[in-house]
Amino acid sequence: MRQPSIAARLPSRNAFLLAFATLLLGMALAIAWVLGFTLFYPDSALAHAIPRRDDLIRAHIDYLMMAQFVFVFALLFRQYAIRPPIWMIVSICFGTFNNPLSFALRALKPKIDPATLPPVEPHFPLIAGVSFTLTTVGFLTAAFLAVRAAWRAGDASAAPTIARSLERAE
Repeated sequence: MRQPSIAARLPSRNAFLLAFATLLLGMALAIAWVLGFTLFYPDSALAHAIPRRDDLIRAHIDYLMMAQFVFVFALLFRQYAIRPPIWMIVSICFGTFNNPLSFALRALKPKIDPATLPPVEPHFPLIAGVSFTLTTVGFLTAAFLAVRAAWRAGDASAAPTIARSLERAE
């Protein structure tokens, strides 16, 4: 008896994107709980562990937006039977996870005095630049695939209607 290959046992690419979007949404909700707790208990140890609450809010909003985008693209891919390329999925997943993570990590660092040090941590531009670039490339590719599929679907459904109109005109 042959065992199915590993690739055959993996979930579909769209199912993976939906699961990843759920992870991003879970991260956003976890951060929301932390933000809520620190808002109502500003003297707690957790509130003191987050010196840059504004960056944690940025991470929360960013995770929410990324989750929405990944959900939308996964559903568009399912609707139009698009099989997205692996490199695009990796690009989207890496970027959408690490982009907000860079803000979350920055929220845990103490505020620096702009007069003594540079206002941006040395690692932040590199991580942010890579994740922003991968997110942009991944989402633009996903949008292109969805628009192309929608355009083709519109052309295919319009063709019989146009043919019938032409037959009636004759």
